[in-house]
Amino acid sequence: MSHTEKEQPTDALRRHFANRVINQVRVILNRWRIMHRQPLTSENVEELRYETDLLIRRAQRFGGKPLLDLAHDIEDQLIVIQQPELLNDEASLTRLHASIYQLGENTLRRNDRDHDVDHHIPHKKPVFLAVHSELANKLTEQLNHFDITSQVVKNHEHFQQLSRQYEASAFIVDIHFQGDGQGIELLQSWAKQRTDDAPNEPRGAMIFITNEHSASLPQRLAACRAGGERFLVRPAVPQLIRSVEKYYSATPFEPYKVLIMDDSRSQALFCEKALTQAGMITHVVTDPMKILHAMEDFEAEIIVMDMYMPGCTGTELAAVIRQQAEYLRLPIIFLSAEDDKEIQLHAMSQGGDDFLTKPIDPAHLATTVQNRGQRARVLNNLIVRDSLTGLFNHTHILDRLQQACRRAKENNTQVCFAMVDIDFFKKVNDNYGHPVGDKVISALSLFLKQRLRKTDSIGRYGGEEFAVILPDTKGADALHVMNDIREVFSQLEHSAADTEFKVSFSCGVCSFTGDNSDSIIEQADEALYEAKRQGRNNVQLYLPAS
Repeated sequence: MSHTEKEQPTDALRRHFANRVINQVRVILNRWRIMHRQPLTSENVEELRYETDLLIRRAQRFGGKPLLDLAHDIEDQLIVIQQPELLNDEASLTRLHASIYQLGENTLRRNDRDHDVDHHIPHKKPVFLAVHSELANKLTEQLNHFDITSQVVKNHEHFQQLSRQYEASAFIVDIHFQGDGQGIELLQSWAKQRTDDAPNEPRGAMIFITNEHSASLPQRLAACRAGGERFLVRPAVPQLIRSVEKYYSATPFEPYKVLIMDDSRSQALFCEKALTQAGMITHVVTDPMKILHAMEDFEAEIIVMDMYMPGCTGTELAAVIRQQAEYLRLPIIFLSAEDDKEIQLHAMSQGGDDFLTKPIDPAHLATTVQNRGQRARVLNNLIVRDSLTGLFNHTHILDRLQQACRRAKENNTQVCFAMVDIDFFKKVNDNYGHPVGDKVISALSLFLKQRLRKTDSIGRYGGEEFAVILPDTKGADALHVMNDIREVFSQLEHSAADTEFKVSFSCGVCSFTGDNSDSIIEQADEALYEAKRQGRNNVQLYLPAS
């Protein structure tokens, strides 16, 4: 092989990754076009930060210094804007808009004339399907029901072509695709090529399958060595969907929300800067009498609190916070110049989880807060999440409903509540067994998560019943949304052994009127039973008797 021939693959890969920089810029521009049309939330700003971080990583290797500097500037602006008081600050948003516009002008004006670049950039990274045609067709149809984009691979050459156009979120590959063991070899050689040329570049998860009745240990070892994360033997379509969904819909890490309670503005700003630079969202309170209201509005995950403040001490404030059941699990970290060990231990006994002494290194402070936040999230999820579906459990979804109604009344906004019940679920259990029934419940929970907004709250009310809270939504709009979900879910195929079947659900929707917070569940239930009386597989809106 000549010297020129050896360089060709590297040059092609360089063009491929350079195109990915351009594609990532388009993703950011598209995300911003959607975001800036409505008030920003910390969640969608964090999503944009995640996409900007991907651009930075790619620009470090393939984008050049001007692009890298601009991407870093956008990231810095997003960190600042995430602070609640600046989330919709007009001046900050104007500057951010100008920077993102400049990013598009500098990057795309020159390169979009290149016809080798695919102009259709999917909103999410597709799943590559390198399987036999019958399974590929069925998977494509069913994945589409979950709003998951897929790309069907025809052969090895087509795989290389697709991988230059798209960045996959996951791969479903038959180990014998296009020949004995060729599926494994295809992914193994591609992964090695990626690693050699861009070792820090993320790649999609590899899921290997076989249609044989069993898999040998050598086959499993080969799949593992190729980078396979899962190996499935004759998997059903729903099983494959569950396998790729977490990669396809992977959300960026949500930053910890830290409330800083310190009457000294300078000390509070020091703490705020240290935590914000570590990627956390902060909110400062300097008046201890306002802390309870701030905790509810900000939805703090951690409190960093001074010991000595006007009107009360930190230990007294911690004791008051711990009197309320909803804050028993909330980590409280004391940050004070107090160095008396007895006083520190007493403060801990009154509800504190940590005691840090001023002056403190910013990195030490950030690490302590992150560790506490991580532990609190794990414990909180165990307490408030349903083990089968990962949705909020019965108690927590009702707590969130009361909070949503209270906020809607205070802010004069709208909120709807929906009750969902799987039709003829007892027959599913009787005909196919409870494990299959559990899979149907899991499929519906996954479907609701895929189709509803991040701002909506979804809970498993009990058994085959689900509860959904839709803030800032009119009754007619909630009816339309839930009906669209119902229609598509009823087309989804479930499997039991060699049998496939479909199920539907009924749903009742009720609007919050300002004075029905105590009866909204009962009213949604009435609408649900009306849907059952209408023949099931439909959605009804609660209408008060005239």
